[in-house]
Amino acid sequence: MKKRKNSKSFFTYLKKTYKFAKKDKKYLIFLLLGSILYCTVSILIPLLTARRIVALTSSLWQQLILITIAIFLIEAISNFILLGNNYFMNRFYFAVKKNIQSELTKETLKIDMHTLNNNSSGLFIERINEDTSNLADVFNKIVDYGTYILSNIGILISIFFLNKLIFCIYCLFLIILYFSQKFAANKIQEKMELVKKARENTSGFISELVRGVKDIKILNAEDSFIKSADKRVDSLNEALYAMNRTRAHFRFINGNIRDLLDFAIMIVGIIFIVNGKLEIAMMLIILEYRGRIMSISSNFENLFDFIKTFNLSAEKIFDILEGDKFPKEVFGPKKIKKAEGNIEFKNVSFQYGDDQEVLRKISFKIKPNETVSFVGKSGSGKSTIFNLIAGLYYPKSGTILIDGIPITELDKDSIRGNLSIISQNPYIFNMSIRDNLKIIKEDVTEKEIVASCKMACLHDFIMTLKDGYDTIVGEGGVTLSGGQRQRLAIARALILKTEIILFDEATSALDNETQAEIQKSIQNMQGEYTILIIAHRLSTVINSDRILLIDNGKVIDEGTHQELLAKNKEYQTLYELELKEQNTKDL
Repeated sequence: MKKRKNSKSFFTYLKKTYKFAKKDKKYLIFLLLGSILYCTVSILIPLLTARRIVALTSSLWQQLILITIAIFLIEAISNFILLGNNYFMNRFYFAVKKNIQSELTKETLKIDMHTLNNNSSGLFIERINEDTSNLADVFNKIVDYGTYILSNIGILISIFFLNKLIFCIYCLFLIILYFSQKFAANKIQEKMELVKKARENTSGFISELVRGVKDIKILNAEDSFIKSADKRVDSLNEALYAMNRTRAHFRFINGNIRDLLDFAIMIVGIIFIVNGKLEIAMMLIILEYRGRIMSISSNFENLFDFIKTFNLSAEKIFDILEGDKFPKEVFGPKKIKKAEGNIEFKNVSFQYGDDQEVLRKISFKIKPNETVSFVGKSGSGKSTIFNLIAGLYYPKSGTILIDGIPITELDKDSIRGNLSIISQNPYIFNMSIRDNLKIIKEDVTEKEIVASCKMACLHDFIMTLKDGYDTIVGEGGVTLSGGQRQRLAIARALILKTEIILFDEATSALDNETQAEIQKSIQNMQGEYTILIIAHRLSTVINSDRILLIDNGKVIDEGTHQELLAKNKEYQTLYELELKEQNTKDL
């Protein structure tokens, strides 16, 4: 039952994979034609070789020379066919791999944030890099193994005309090897599944280790992380060892079966020669090509191994492309080309996973081109509000509206194409400053890049760099300070020119002087954009049209800075604490 299921899975996954190959099927067609021609040519070689040995042992020199020339020409043709096949094979493989990787990357980006947060990045890296290779290679492997199997079966058929009993012995042992290898393939697959899980676990941890290397150094935690990495590597190596040990056991068994076949062929051959029923020349042909005949079983073994690997990789890839294991973000059908900037929360509640509620029936309205700030203690739910507006998470209950339309009814571009978020810890890509800006808007002009950087108070710093806008900033913007990273993120958002701009603690890493410049830039945008600000420093939000005071997932008060100072004790306390911190720094 399991074998039939594996076979069914293979053909189902093969059909699905072919969708990524359709566009480049011309390479596959040429590869198939070349393989058929190669098989035809390969069958001629053993027949001609047999005639050559007969001519050699019978001193037929003229015939020997003609046969030798014919074999040389056929071998030359075979080599040209293999060269052409290699070209078509590579072109087809890389084209299909690119198509699969592109689709898999696109679908990975659609996975909802809950699922992404609950899975290691190594899982997705392994599938995009490693598993796509196995899928892209499936057609080439089938053609490759199929070509060698068929050409060697052609040689086996040639043996039939030389000696029917020896042909039957070969067939019997090939059948035994076939079932032995099929059984082995099922056992090896079980081990391979454990290897895949261990590899994804190790890749994920190593990925986190590299990304967090700065904090690891600061925390002096190298030894602890090395031990954790060693444990994962040991688990992976144990899984690999178990798989290779299983493979070695079956190869030992199959090797003994092959040795027994060699013994049987030699005994039968000697008996036939002694009794005058087989010429020595014919026996030499049988012995010369026994390796090619026995490789039929090896090719089947390799093919079975690859099918198991392919099925495993296909299952993991189509889990992302089609399955329910990695739920995708869901958007509605309605479109807003350019939002006005109306935002409303109606009794919205939200929680992360099984944790307690972060937002509790929160309600508020924001008008177009209004600047509204959210303040409150850490963990009060401010950043969650921004995540919900951006459609990164779905509310547990209640309704979020943009321009009067529930966010669940809007398509992705209507939500995220109309807003920009400048976060507290923006991710800066390992590329030049210019490319970090162009990656979010391909047709951005140099004038727009410079203008956005000037507004973000970054241009003057960039001009001090040796390579200017072409300076590579390293992974995560490691060569930039925290303030410079945030200013680059602000410039990145300004390039999009969206109607709604969300500042999530975007000035937290800036010094007072730079913060003042950023505040000036925000003030320049006021009245033209709907601006939402989350700020730890109340000095950042003083000039907001309104300030919403958030506590325990609810809006407990709202007003201007002066109004809240006058009427709300909690706001007064927050402001006094900031003044004390500032006075301490000044001292």
